[in-house]
Amino acid sequence: MRLIRCTRCGGTQFHETATEMECHWCRARYLKESPEAARPASVVDLSGDVEALLRKCETDPANRARYASLVLDIDPTNVRALSYLR
Repeated sequence: MRLIRCTRCGGTQFHETATEMECHWCRARYLKESPEAARPASVVDLSGDVEALLRKCETDPANRARYASLVLDIDPTNVRALSYLR
């Protein structure tokens, strides 16, 4: 038998139903197929942050290099940010 751990609290005791398992300690629920199946995929979109930093490059010339550097930390291939550093 495979040991299953709760991803929230680390508990190993579960109550089983026909389709899911519930952690005895924190009540987290998991589908029986896989404990990872209950966790939604995470997506991080930083395009809004990049655009805001590029706008700051245009409006704040004194700190232009700092903002361009931050953009390049997020997206090292950003051509607009590279142009502000030259």
